[in-house]
Amino acid sequence: MDYKKELEFATEMAKLAGGIMKKYYRNNQQVEIKSDLSPVTIADKEINHLLIEHVQRQFSNHGVLGEEESWENDRNNLWVCDPIDGTVPYILHVPTSVFSLALVIDGVPVVAVVYNPWVDELYTAVKGEGAYRNEELIHVSERKWGAGVRISAPLTIEGGLIPPEEVKALFKQKIYVSSVFGLVHGCMTVADGAIEARIFSYHTPHDIAAAKLIVEEAGGKVTDLQGDDQRYDRRINGAIVTNGLVHDELLKLVKTSKKP
Repeated sequence: MDYKKELEFATEMAKLAGGIMKKYYRNNQQVEIKSDLSPVTIADKEINHLLIEHVQRQFSNHGVLGEEESWENDRNNLWVCDPIDGTVPYILHVPTSVFSLALVIDGVPVVAVVYNPWVDELYTAVKGEGAYRNEELIHVSERKWGAGVRISAPLTIEGGLIPPEEVKALFKQKIYVSSVFGLVHGCMTVADGAIEARIFSYHTPHDIAAAKLIVEEAGGKVTDLQGDDQRYDRRINGAIVTNGLVHDELLKLVKTSKKP
């Protein structure tokens, strides 16, 4: 299919979201704590609601699955959105928060955008057509498992999938593990070859749907924590996001590690 109209829509939404993120960045963000103990700001809510309004006008037969608000989210064609991926760094004024949006059809992402308004970088992908950063074709790294591999992973007690002793063992092999604010931002660094892998330990599809398509269109690989494919219109089993060349070794490491 030709998804030109859908990509134009997603790009328009990304730029609108970026404007809202900037509007509240140094102003009153009206931070609240949700039931899962994660924070939400007025910008998160405003972006999510704006997306629903635009989908209702332009794609009335589609639904929206958003982090903060959803609409008709049992439909086959869903816009899966994280209005601000990296709300914590957004609150702390760390410029790794991004807007993430994917059109998911029957569980499969087919159009995706990720926008970082702080550096004006727009990542886009349409299934089967490659991945781009500001219209420049991007590709994952060609580094295989071994010295020099760079992994971004949550290292907290709640979210860590690689125990401290394993991290130390990897460092001895000169395989570097770091924890950086912003999941989707980290996934985009996999897509453009800056690092080899990003691990995600939770169950929310809006965090991974867009990254899944962009990374794979850039030549990488994305699976759940067991190495299986999964749908992105419902609860997921985490994600391993890699350049493809380190995927199997990282999967072994995660499978033998204690789960949170």
